[in-house]
Amino acid sequence: MEAIAGHPNVALLIAVVAFYVVLGVVEALRAPSKPKSRPRAPRESAVEREERMRRRYAEFGTRWQEWNAQPRGQGDEDRLVTAASLWGRPDARAPFPRRFHDSQLGKIAVNKRSYLAMLDAPADALQPRHELAPTSWARLRLDVWALHSNAAQKPRLMRVWLSRDRALVELHSTRVVQVDEILPSEVVGFVRGFTRLGPRTGTVDGLRWLPAETMELGDKPLWNTFRVMRDISHVAPKGSTVADALNAADFHALAFMAFRAESAWKEPYAHLRVLDCSGVTYQVGDAFSLQLDEGQEDRAFRRGRGRPSRRRSLRRRRSAVDEAVVSTRDDRQAPEPQVSESSDREPEPLADTDLAVVPIDPREVLWAVEKMIKL
Repeated sequence: MEAIAGHPNVALLIAVVAFYVVLGVVEALRAPSKPKSRPRAPRESAVEREERMRRRYAEFGTRWQEWNAQPRGQGDEDRLVTAASLWGRPDARAPFPRRFHDSQLGKIAVNKRSYLAMLDAPADALQPRHELAPTSWARLRLDVWALHSNAAQKPRLMRVWLSRDRALVELHSTRVVQVDEILPSEVVGFVRGFTRLGPRTGTVDGLRWLPAETMELGDKPLWNTFRVMRDISHVAPKGSTVADALNAADFHALAFMAFRAESAWKEPYAHLRVLDCSGVTYQVGDAFSLQLDEGQEDRAFRRGRGRPSRRRSLRRRRSAVDEAVVSTRDDRQAPEPQVSESSDREPEPLADTDLAVVPIDPREVLWAVEKMIKL
């Protein structure tokens, strides 16, 4: 042992190890002590959440009954940005576009992982999968999300890649993407077949508002729609045609989102949401379109979620004399006159996060889709 300890290399090794041990101890003593974690609020249990949502939807059901007693008028469209205000309307006597079904598509299927790898290929990669990717030639992309309640609880996706002379349609399932080439003029026809939009002869119901989580967009549009609709069906007023459709789980929720290559296919430049049930088609929430005019700044036509504030709705009921007086005021802050609320005032919506709902002609929906993807 003394011979080993006296060896110069062993002594050097022992000295180095001892140095790093001492250095570690010193650093540990110098390091500030970790602050104590702050007390966290108790996590909401599943039972508490269910009770909270039950109370919220019960309140929504009460408001729904109040709205049922109110006749619809032109003021309903003032609560949101309509599709017609952005893209116009087709002629009232114009026929529906020809309908194409997915059975008319080819049977070429791509594995979902291979499909995602093809889209993620870098633009400068010299490999066949980038050359085959639609991102290498497409200028526009249309995502159509459809939740058919009788078929499945999760939404389905039809994606269309477009250029002036070429179109590629994709039908997405859990593990497979079905792909086929179509003509650009056939896109709206396949959209009609996928969404099942057609003539509607139902009676317009009193549904004016839906909670925001009913038809969310983002990375997973309509992901919670079935669950929320099921919860709403438990508090929907009896005898309502929409309520009967929800209780029977007979409705279609649709979301149309259009993208450009200039935004790297991440931010939509237009979207539209639609609820189709009880023989009536409804627009849900604001339509959105970002117009890119040459020589001008980008203009976004958007007005929040379509809920008029209580203060604004009262202002609209002032007399013409009051309006004239207000218009002649100077910059001094003067108290606003009190306005009495009449008994026939429309019920107030629940919250700022609610989505306005108005009837819409299905042909207007298809017309809007055609305008979205117009190159």
